[in-house]
Amino acid sequence: MDLITVVCGIIFKNNFVLICRRKPEKSLGGYWEFPGGKVEDGESDEESLRRELISFICETEI
Repeated sequence: MDLITVVCGIIFKNNFVLICRRKPEKSLGGYWEFPGGKVEDGESDEESLRRELISFICETEI
């Protein structure tokens, strides 16, 4: 089995923690998770987390 490296961000503000709900059509749809995702080839963990957080923020409906 191949190893997949992933990152996640745990973000605290004013005694709240940011969590996300997976899209219903995705694997484990409806489950709650911290924002993050897979690290791409040639990408550092920090770069990956930055990319994933920006992607999450841009897709979020408030």
